[in-house]
Amino acid sequence: MAVLAALLSLVMLVVFLLPESAQVRQQHLRDEYREPTLEVAVGEAALLLQIPVLGVDQVVVRGAEPVQLRGGPGWREGSAPPGQGNTVILGHSTLWSYPFGSLDSLVGGNRIFLRTRDDRVYLYKVTEVTRVDGDQTDVMQADGPTRLTLITSAGGPFSSERLVVKAAASGPQPEVPDDVRVPVSDTDDVGSFDERAPTGGILLLAGALVAVAGVFAVRDLRRRYNVGVAFVVGGPVVAIGVVLVLFNLNSFLPVTY
Repeated sequence: MAVLAALLSLVMLVVFLLPESAQVRQQHLRDEYREPTLEVAVGEAALLLQIPVLGVDQVVVRGAEPVQLRGGPGWREGSAPPGQGNTVILGHSTLWSYPFGSLDSLVGGNRIFLRTRDDRVYLYKVTEVTRVDGDQTDVMQADGPTRLTLITSAGGPFSSERLVVKAAASGPQPEVPDDVRVPVSDTDDVGSFDERAPTGGILLLAGALVAVAGVFAVRDLRRRYNVGVAFVVGGPVVAIGVVLVLFNLNSFLPVTY
């Protein structure tokens, strides 16, 4: 019964808690985005991404590791700022609020707007929607003409395949102020799609151990007392473990799943 309860809790949390948590975080980022600035730290609101044909209107944070993608899309570290090369933005397709869940509906010519916190607005038009294998990371190369690349997962939870939307700059582009212009790397070694810190894996393992300990606690308490006492005492322990596991699923799933 405890195992079934834990599994049911996991399903309910995936369906309700993750999207709700992402929406709350997105609202906080939206409030942050409204404050003009030229300097944005990792994890802070950096851009506003709008795709009218899909109804996408998402604040994009700086950084695209799992902890940053919990609240919406992430502007990948090492990719170019808008107007200076290839701006790469990653987002979830299935978990959290799945902001990139419908990217496969885009077609050539669809417009995408990218707004910075100092009021520059960049217009792009989709040129290609394609799928690539996990080792085809050259799509994230930063240098070259001004363009936008959106990336999300394309396969199942254990697939390395990615859906990539390529969009070229359209029309006159805003001038990039000298104080925000940065050198853009021309290296071919852009790293992996799945960049993440090891702490997520540690937390996931800790959550699994806590959940298992809670299940055994429920079993032992049920033998000594009654079902009500067992679940009142052991239930919260199981719940804490499940939440830890849930929030760190991307330690072994694709970052953008």
